[in-house]
Amino acid sequence: MVVNHSSRQALPALIALELDRDSGVPIFRQIARQLREKIVSHALPARARLPPSRELAAQLAVARNCVVDAYEELIAEGIVDGRGRHGTFVVANVPAVRGAAMRASWTPSLLRRMSADAQAAPERAASTRLDWRPGQSSARTLPLDVWRNACREVGRKLPPEGYGDPGGEPGLRRAIGKWLFEHRSVNVDPEQIVITHGTSHALQLVAQALLRRGDLCATEDPGYAGAISAFLRSGASLRYVPVDAEGVVVDRIVEDDAVPALVHLTPAHQYPMGGHLSGPRRRALVELARTRGMLMLENEYDCEFHYAGTNHPPIFSHAPESTLMLNTFAKAVSPSLRLGFIVAPPGAAAALVARVERERTHVSWPVQKIVEMLLVSGELERHLRRVRRHYGAMRDAIRERLTPYADMVTLRGDEGGLHVVVSGENDAFDCDLRAALRSKGVVFDDVRDFTMLEPNARGFLLGYGHMDCEALTESLNLLETCIKQIGRRGHLRKSARRYTAPK
Repeated sequence: MVVNHSSRQALPALIALELDRDSGVPIFRQIARQLREKIVSHALPARARLPPSRELAAQLAVARNCVVDAYEELIAEGIVDGRGRHGTFVVANVPAVRGAAMRASWTPSLLRRMSADAQAAPERAASTRLDWRPGQSSARTLPLDVWRNACREVGRKLPPEGYGDPGGEPGLRRAIGKWLFEHRSVNVDPEQIVITHGTSHALQLVAQALLRRGDLCATEDPGYAGAISAFLRSGASLRYVPVDAEGVVVDRIVEDDAVPALVHLTPAHQYPMGGHLSGPRRRALVELARTRGMLMLENEYDCEFHYAGTNHPPIFSHAPESTLMLNTFAKAVSPSLRLGFIVAPPGAAAALVARVERERTHVSWPVQKIVEMLLVSGELERHLRRVRRHYGAMRDAIRERLTPYADMVTLRGDEGGLHVVVSGENDAFDCDLRAALRSKGVVFDDVRDFTMLEPNARGFLLGYGHMDCEALTESLNLLETCIKQIGRRGHLRKSARRYTAPK
């Protein structure tokens, strides 16, 4: 396709002026004043072409000289430029003082508050190499020709009329069902799979379709903020359930005989602490859900990446009647796809599909078909094998670099996923370490950002899913330097306390 870049005269801007013919103010000055206000407030943007004087005069039902005189006044002020037969244009740089004063007086209070909050907020690192926040991944290991081939195949067909199937493309749902059976020991019909825009959309969809105001929901603590947000928006009340090294404390889900209608869980890789839900607790959880009529919402956000310990099948495989399972292609391919899915009992799946149809929140047809091609061709499986090796090596590098400092920092959550949790040996060391990293421009999430039960929890998250080996080495070098510096200061303080001057 050839794009035509032939030049043409810019169309004049649309201008609405209101004249008061009884005010005693000359008409040309009223025109000049209103044009000036529109220019300095950027209602008329830089380089905009003003209407020809004859056209504007006819629009306002005034003599043409009134418009000509107004234009000449603005030209003399330097805010418009007359270019003869080519027209009259707003200059590129309107005088700053006049524009700033006008904009400040017209800015809504909410936008002024937003601007002040943005200025007061801590600066974010300019380089993504120093961004350690989780939830990011890289598609670099996916060969470009594989992606191009999938896109080319999809481009051979026109998209469907309307919004498409509200449950998702049937071919994609069949491919996901086959993948789940082969890799996660889950056997479901394609009609039980609902395609979503990712995890956040899935959580909102579940909350909107299934919850009612006043329902009690349980979430892990520390836990995923997206689940909390979705439940609260639906008017639900929340119970925060603590987690430990074995995952969520199942005995704390039901208290005072108040049974949650829904409980959100991350059993494969607890978010954000990274532990696995143990076998005994999985069995206790299933028994609790069945006896108490509780629905479990199992979030398998990065189950594809498992490095150590028992790789349990999903809870859904043990209690398909009591479980909704969420997953996403954000980690397997890229979060920019905005693609995930829900596996649900038939009745719940039908309710979710009806909600999608009602809200018109169907997922993009081309994106679905591209991922379907990657699954059916086997290219996604080959890609996952490559990235598992890549991320496994990065996880090993983190363990190797931090092992010598085991007396100063603790590493958790490294049995799977794309992030780990690092915490100091005590509150003072932990606080100093986080402050030192931030002073060097590192952006990361604190564990305390994810908890309501322990507001002073130690530790921060080191997400490495988006890094290459060079970026990870740079991050670990910086972390090691900070640990050494703080450790050295702590040693000197202890030495000073032990020293007693002779009398």
